[in-house]
Amino acid sequence: MKKLIFEGTKYAPKIELNPEGEIKIVGRCIIDDVYTYFSPVFRWIKTCTFNTVTIEIKLEFVNTNGVKQIYNLLSLVKGNYFIKNVYINWFFEEGDEGCLEIGKTLESQINIPFNYYEYAMEY
Repeated sequence: MKKLIFEGTKYAPKIELNPEGEIKIVGRCIIDDVYTYFSPVFRWIKTCTFNTVTIEIKLEFVNTNGVKQIYNLLSLVKGNYFIKNVYINWFFEEGDEGCLEIGKTLESQINIPFNYYEYAMEY
């Protein structure tokens, strides 16, 4: 598989899909047509034949539609026959209880353990 990078904007997250089985989602996710934005990511996950996938999610803000697409992404990873090991690293800004709660909710819905990492706010 080839490495794919979707450059982020002030409304859309940067997404990196690496041939080593790494998925990184960083930035803000407040775009209107989030499904279209995530469609190539979903196709990539459906064709994955990796045994292990590591997902890093570091969103400074995500709207309801973005949360739904993150859920769909995680569901596709979980449902992929080839993927046996999934590691999810959820990053949240220091004191951002809302972002932490979103991660905890997704973790309970997907039933895959998350690793949580709090980081200092950048100025």
